[in-house]
Formats: sequence, structure tokens, C-alpha cells
Amino acid sequence: MYELLSGHIARMGSNVKFGGFHFSKGVVWCEVMLNFLALLLAVVGLSACASHPPTDTATAYSAAQVSMKAVVLSPEKEAEAVLRFKNFYKDVTPTTVREQIAGIYSEDAWFNDSLKTLNGRTAVQDYFLKTLEHAEVFQTQVDDVARSGSNYYFRWTMDVRFKGSKETIRTIGISHLCFDSSGLIILHQDFWDSTSGFFQHLPVIGGVIRWVKSLL
Repeated sequence: MYELLSGHIARMGSNVKFGGFHFSKGVVWCEVMLNFLALLLAVVGLSACASHPPTDTATAYSAAQVSMKAVVLSPEKEAEAVLRFKNFYKDVTPTTVREQIAGIYSEDAWFNDSLKTLNGRTAVQDYFLKTLEHAEVFQTQVDDVARSGSNYYFRWTMDVRFKGSKETIRTIGISHLCFDSSGLIILHQDFWDSTSGFFQHLPVIGGVIRWVKSLL
């Protein structure tokens, strides 16, 4: 892999573009970065070869589905629950989180947004408030809703802009929701590309991810 990266830089001519930054060919920084990437790949490779069981991200999700007593809502309650979800995520702010979350999630809700798994409404609230310390805009437009038994699927488009950034990040995804008899969410599992929606925009590592993607 190190030889592949070195060869790629050599073929790029006198300038190297890496994660939005430009460097002259032959500068020491490029060599340092290549060494860093080689070391990172080596660590990842050694970790993969270690005798650890494979990570199973589906286990907790499957267990939560089994343990939750999801119901099929009446047409009236379903319409109310869908509207509450749409209104809450339309423009998430610290104020709306504090004022509305008790009417959205059950006290023992299970939540996973592909970045973090949480148990309980209080944990979900704290997570949102912490996220909003770094986000200036957090808006989601629900594009479609479908139901299969007691499982509801919300297809959405999300816009996020981090504080200090002029870029609004737009991503798409689907949320699998289950409700209790009161129309509160007891299970929330997101399916979305967290690399494009989050990690790719972080300093340093975001540049690495974008650069690697450009080689594919």
C-alpha cells in the first residue's frame, strides 16, 4: 500500500492535492503523511488479524426489536405520531429538544443513529443537546413514510452545518421506528452514510477519507 501511495503521488507531477490542501512534490510533509498512512494501515491490519471476535453491530438492534412491545397504531394515532416526528426533526434546536422530546420518545426508548447507541429518553436528550453545541443547523425533511406491521420507515433528507463552517452538509437516510400504544417512539434505528455525513467533514481525518475516496 505504501508503494501504491508513493507511486500515485509520483504520477501527480509537481503538486500534490491532499484533502483540500496543496503541497509541492518532494516536500517532507508528504513523506511524513505517507509514513503516517502506512503506519495506520499496518495497525488496522494487525487489529484485523488479532484473535478478536468480529464486531456485530446488528446484535443490539435485533435484541431491541425482540424486547420492545411495538404496536400498530390506529390511523388517528399514527397520523399524530408521524406529524410529531416530522415537526420535531424539521428544525432541531436546544429549545425544541427540551420542550418536545418527552412527547416524541418513550422513557425507555432504544436509539441508534449509526454513530452511537443510547438507552432511555434522558440519554437521547443529552446526546442531542451535546450535538447541538457544535451544530448551527440541524434540519430534516421527511420525504416519505411506509409501514410494515408495527415497523415504520421514514425516508428523509438531512441538512447539518457545524459552527464555524460555511458548508451545509446534506445527506439522505432512513429511520426505522417502533411505537408504543401512546404513540411514543420505543425504537429508533437510523440507516445512513455516516462517513459522508460526518467523518468526511472532520479536520485531518476528513481529508484522508476524501483523498482515499478519490483514488477509488
